[in-house]
Parts: sequence; structure tokens; C-alpha cells
Amino acid sequence: MTITLDDVVNWADVYLLPIGIKILFAVVIFLVGRWISRMVLRALDRVMDHSKMDISLRKFLGDVAYAVLFCVVIIAALDTVGIKTTAVVAVLGAAGLAVGLALQGSLSNFAAGVMLIVLRPYKITDVVVIGKYTGRVDAIKVFHTVLVTSDNREITIPNGQIIAAPIENLTVLGRRRVDLIVSVAQGQNLAKVRDLLAGVIAAEERFHRSPPPAIDVAEITDTAVKLQVRPWTTCDDYAKVSSDAMEKIKAAMDAAGMKYAVAFQAAA
Repeated sequence: MTITLDDVVNWADVYLLPIGIKILFAVVIFLVGRWISRMVLRALDRVMDHSKMDISLRKFLGDVAYAVLFCVVIIAALDTVGIKTTAVVAVLGAAGLAVGLALQGSLSNFAAGVMLIVLRPYKITDVVVIGKYTGRVDAIKVFHTVLVTSDNREITIPNGQIIAAPIENLTVLGRRRVDLIVSVAQGQNLAKVRDLLAGVIAAEERFHRSPPPAIDVAEITDTAVKLQVRPWTTCDDYAKVSSDAMEKIKAAMDAAGMKYAVAFQAAA
């Protein structure tokens, strides 16, 4: 059979032209839809910025919004070409279910990460105690939280473990109490010991005047009397001022010729 030019033109008019027009419309829908999506995302980011939303939550919501809008644009473009997206969506849903079942642990960490970002029991730079780890929060991510310890170790903790356990935030309240135990031998003048300790605490500028420091008898034995010394300081000064205070108490007790022992007591 001989194919003529008229046959080719007729075949193109019947088949190629409609398909080409559909593809052109699909490309236009995709480009316009992507442009609109970017405008929506910029507007959403401005709204979240004005609301002073946490940067971690802003980034997470922005990523989710981008994924949703991109899927909508793709589906609209495929519908224009004539591809039945119902089957595609069903296949993607089944694949998503299978992946979700295989990654249950990761999904629980994801959900916990969302809760941590929304509830904000801690923020970046806070010093926290999570399980057996104490450190500064370096990053809050969707699946895990990163701590940096005082000896410069990086600890990565899954968010699922964090949300299910107590979280101790050492920074959020702005100040901490230093607990020292000073033991003096029986027979010492307690009033003199109190005055000496009060003088050491008052001379340290990093201790707060309000609330006032407490100096109380904690225990009396046959050989010694234990006093609790409890001044307040900022979270940033806590570690250094605790050590300095013990040194200054030692110097004062030595100068007074008293028999003593000084210990740091971790807060319960």
C-alpha cells in the first residue's frame, strides 16, 4: 500500500495534533502550577516568619506544603494529557502503606519529632538531660535530636525515645541553685561557721541576692555537723561558680583554723 503525503497529513491531524495540544496544555499547567506553588510557599513562609514560629517547624511545614502542592500540580498535568491518575494514586498509596509498615520505627520518630517541634520542651542552645545524657541542644530534626556534651561529644537521640521519657531542661528557667555540703567537726561554733560561709557567698558576685542563699543544718553526728549551703546563680555560671565557691570556702576555713570537708551535691 502506498502512503501519500495526504495520508500523513490526515494522520497527523487526527492523532498527533490532539496529543500535541494536550501535551502543550499539560506543560503550561505544570509551569503555571509550579509558579503558583512557589508564590503560595513564599506567602506561607512570610506568615510563619511574622508569627515568630520556630525555624525548625517553619522548615518542616514548608517541606510538607511543597510536597503536597507539587503532587497536585503533577496530577493536574497528567489529567490534562489524558492519563488516568486514579490508578497511579492507588499504586502510590499501596506503595506508601508498604513502606510505612516497613519503617514503623522511623515513622514513630517522625511523629515524635513533629510533637517536639510543636510543643517545644527545649530549643536549640538549651542544656538538657535526656535519659543518661546531659548536653547542649545543637539541632532538632524531624527524626532525631543532636546534643553536644560538655566534653565535646555529639550524641544523636531518636525522637521516639525522647518523647516517651522525662526531659529535664536545665536552661529554660534562667537560674539554678548550687548545693554544697560543708561538714565541720563537733565542738565548732556554728554561728561563727555560718557567718564565715555567708561572707564567702556574699563576696561572690555571680551568686544572686534574691532569692537569698540558705545555710541550714542538714545532719548532726557524733563527730561532725553538716551544713547545706544553697545560693542561686545563672545557668551559664552554674558549673564554674560551684567549683570556685568550694575553693573560696576552703581558703576561708583554712584561715579560720577549722577542721572541715566540702562537697558538691547534685540536685535531686
